[in-house]
Amino acid sequence: MFALICATLLTQADAAAAAPTPAATPEERAALAAEKAALAAERAALAAERLAASVAPAPPAEAAAPAAPPPADVWNGSAGIGLTYITGNTQSLVLTSNVSADRRWEKWTLGIRLWGAYGLANATANDPATQAATTARKAGGTVRGERSFGSGFASAFLIAGSEFDHVKNIESRSIGEAGVGLRFFDLKEGDLEKLFLKLDLGIRAGYETRFQYFPVQTAVPDYGVPILAPRGALAFRWGFNKWVRFSEDIEFIPYVIQPDAGRLLMNSTTKLSSRITENLALTAAVVVNYDSKPPQVAPPPAPQRVNTDVTLTAGIEAVF
Repeated sequence: MFALICATLLTQADAAAAAPTPAATPEERAALAAEKAALAAERAALAAERLAASVAPAPPAEAAAPAAPPPADVWNGSAGIGLTYITGNTQSLVLTSNVSADRRWEKWTLGIRLWGAYGLANATANDPATQAATTARKAGGTVRGERSFGSGFASAFLIAGSEFDHVKNIESRSIGEAGVGLRFFDLKEGDLEKLFLKLDLGIRAGYETRFQYFPVQTAVPDYGVPILAPRGALAFRWGFNKWVRFSEDIEFIPYVIQPDAGRLLMNSTTKLSSRITENLALTAAVVVNYDSKPPQVAPPPAPQRVNTDVTLTAGIEAVF
């Protein structure tokens, strides 16, 4: 309303100030009146705009973008132990342990794996003349660095590791590996990993030394041998729910250079884990280690190292 009053007054004032002289022709008077009316309308519009701006509420300040949360501690993994001890007419002690830890960044992953086993057995412990025999003495570890590409389906990795298995006449085995990973499934529901399936394809090189520790110490032919082998591996994990998870890791390593060309290593770990608290879980696992050509001191009829070791373990592990 105020704007209309202002516009009317301005129009009348302009019309009065610019009243045509008696000498003006009708055409001139009409043109002058139209010009003054257009000017008055423009001034009225400006006045209305200023009035609206003065009474309108100020627009709300634009909401600030929420600050990015601080990066969380992204180390996760587990550390487990299994122990079996029997005493009486027989004595037996078997200790197994494993540690896995992974650190993840946007595109990079660092993985650490450690494992070990130690076992003693004496089937005639009631005979003071007998001694316990070592049934397991092995340990190892690997470090893996991996870089994913695109959406994460493909990755490239490097692995370095070392291990020994004295019962199997492996004094030491050091390896390095380069390869690619293909991740087919990685389904999550919040923090729960529902389904994971990944294939590794790599080339492994290294060096292995052999020596017989049990039952007596003696040299093994071909003490040191080079390693060159392709490697294929599958990693599968299935989370039934937050508390129960099944996993299977299996790898195949065929040697391709002498003196062990044609030798095949196969390692499989099948594991069922059930959490009893947020950070503790009961585990049961079957570990199969197959070596088609284990180091032998001498050909038959000398005692031979068997091809397959199977370990059944039950234990407890800390989850972090």
